[in-house]
Amino acid sequence: MSLSTKVLLGMALGILVGVFFGEEVAFFQTLGDAFIQLLQMSVLPYMTISLILGLGRLKFSEALSLAKQCGFLLLGFWIICLAVVLLMPLAFPDWESASFFSTSLVQEKQEFDFLKLYIPANPFHSMANTIVPAVVLFSIALGVALIGVEKKQGLLETLSSLLSALTIITNFVVGLAPIGVFAIAASAAGTMNVEDLGRLQVYLVTYIAVTFVLTFWILPGLVAALTPLTYRQVLSPTRDALVTAFATGNLLVVLPILAERSKELLRLCDLTPEDVESSVDVIVPASFNFPNLGKLLSLSFVLFAGWFSGAEVSVAQYPGFAMAGLVSFFGEVIVALPFLLDLLRIPADMFQLFVTVDVLSGRFGSMLAAMNVLALALLGTCAMNKRLKLHWGRMIRYIGVSVLLTVVALGGSRLYFAFALNPEYTKYQSLIEMDLLNTPAKVKVSQSSPTPSPLGDPQRSRLDVIRERGVLRVGYFGDSLPFAFNNAEAKLVGFDIEMAHLLAKELNVAVEFLRLKEEKVEEKLIEGYCDIIMPGIPITPNRAVRFALSQPYFEHTVAFVVRDYRREEFTDWETIEQMDDLKVGLPSRSRYYLSLAQKNLPRATVVPLDSPREFFRSKGEKLDALVFGAEMGSAWTLIYPQFTVAVPLPKPVKVPMAYAMPRGEHDMVKFVDTWLELKKKDKTLDRLFDHWILGRGAEKKEPRWSVIRNVLHWVD
Repeated sequence: MSLSTKVLLGMALGILVGVFFGEEVAFFQTLGDAFIQLLQMSVLPYMTISLILGLGRLKFSEALSLAKQCGFLLLGFWIICLAVVLLMPLAFPDWESASFFSTSLVQEKQEFDFLKLYIPANPFHSMANTIVPAVVLFSIALGVALIGVEKKQGLLETLSSLLSALTIITNFVVGLAPIGVFAIAASAAGTMNVEDLGRLQVYLVTYIAVTFVLTFWILPGLVAALTPLTYRQVLSPTRDALVTAFATGNLLVVLPILAERSKELLRLCDLTPEDVESSVDVIVPASFNFPNLGKLLSLSFVLFAGWFSGAEVSVAQYPGFAMAGLVSFFGEVIVALPFLLDLLRIPADMFQLFVTVDVLSGRFGSMLAAMNVLALALLGTCAMNKRLKLHWGRMIRYIGVSVLLTVVALGGSRLYFAFALNPEYTKYQSLIEMDLLNTPAKVKVSQSSPTPSPLGDPQRSRLDVIRERGVLRVGYFGDSLPFAFNNAEAKLVGFDIEMAHLLAKELNVAVEFLRLKEEKVEEKLIEGYCDIIMPGIPITPNRAVRFALSQPYFEHTVAFVVRDYRREEFTDWETIEQMDDLKVGLPSRSRYYLSLAQKNLPRATVVPLDSPREFFRSKGEKLDALVFGAEMGSAWTLIYPQFTVAVPLPKPVKVPMAYAMPRGEHDMVKFVDTWLELKKKDKTLDRLFDHWILGRGAEKKEPRWSVIRNVLHWVD
């Protein structure tokens, strides 16, 4: 039985064990990690020594020729992959989508430190911290310097012996692959969230279909079309490397295997061992320093994230996206993707979905990356030794089959989504099913004004009245998503409603909610109908005179709510200011934004609205946009997903919010300020922000499905 067959059997058995036992076999992750670390043990030394040895054997002219040949090949591979990435949205179905507020709408762009990544100021630090690009650059520099050194033969022989020893170690560890792959597969199948995968299968199905086309036809087919090797010869000996790359999800660990398989195949092209080894030992480790196709294909997640969140990337943005994506992917994917999401104004929380789905898609990407390295080594070495031949018949047939398979992969995926998937929109349901995180205080919701509680003695503070009454009366405004709203059970919930419960519990009293109109706020506070206004109101000098205000506890971000297809028009203040006949709606509760709108949009017509609901239901067709808070607007788009939120750049405008209390109530203001400071320190505000504003935990997850849990009922 071949090693690849054993690895496949180990993977299949691991999947079965994971599905049967579920989370009970999560401990296998430790064994899987041990196997991966054993594979990694010799990889970095192998890369360093093989690069130094491979370049040291060459002449300067040969090294320059190799760089040119491989550079053109890499560029060609990148163009093919980017073209496929930009075509992938054609497979995405036309579904309604929206998302909770994301901090990426208002965050500053992050810059990459390419110098630190690629220039090894301390090569030993780079090696110790596995900064692979810096290690590769150091090895290349040392190898190139060695080309011109005399009396180097003894060193080359020593390095060759070390390389042989490292190859023996790698082959021994690879022999353990069936066990390691079994452990990895069992752990992954037992802990992978099936619900998340079901929700993300639009990306998964499209990604896997495209990966198979690239891995099993476009790359090996190109090698077969341009070299003496046949398609079968390219694929057959590389199965174990591809399977191991898939199972481990790690390209680095199979580089030594790919180098050996490349040398075996190139010997079939009538090349001398010296020609083969000097080229392969440079190309294979050096290729890790550049974006491979498995890595580059992850760019498709950015396009998917835009589609999924209702912030689709327009065709006009494709050139900039492709260039930025290629450059940023010279670094790590986990750094590049958040940068690209931020660049394209896609919710940063989508990156968490990538982390979830990459558990599976990353394995297919690693398999593609392995084939990419193999194809580069074969084509690059043949080009160096003049073994590339262009057969027009082969090439025309290859191009025709490639186009056909790409169309089938994308078109078939779209047909599958259209007929096999349920496009039901669930974000609205997620919003209205939200509930309080903490145990609530005793509560009563008033639809009419309660009996006033006059202070009587002017020496008595409002705090004394509240404690004597045993009830904290909280005024709130309607249509205040996600700060105050009624959920599916008609229960009053929201960020500030939960804060009101916590404040009442701090005072050891019950809480009573009174729905108010903004023009009655000051009157209701003075007369004792309510004690505090929650949600908060924007802080202004005028309001500081009319009310006693707490310290700022939150910041709203001024934004525009627009129809999805107009999002790009409202992401830059300069562009917005130049619009002719611009008409924007402004809810009555957002009158503070009026001065901001008039200051930044002197040519715009501002239309007052009684409620934001009026814009979404009727006036959205007649108005260009709604001036609103980004946090509130994002919640409304969950109800009306045909709209989206746009925050103009370069500098988002922030509006500090505070809780309003009656004038002169210094004791109560001091109490609330101290309480807010404590809530910041113990991260209560952060937890409520994550829950109500970002929507984390809005969708309840069931325990992981498994045979022993859901079929045999052996565990709860």
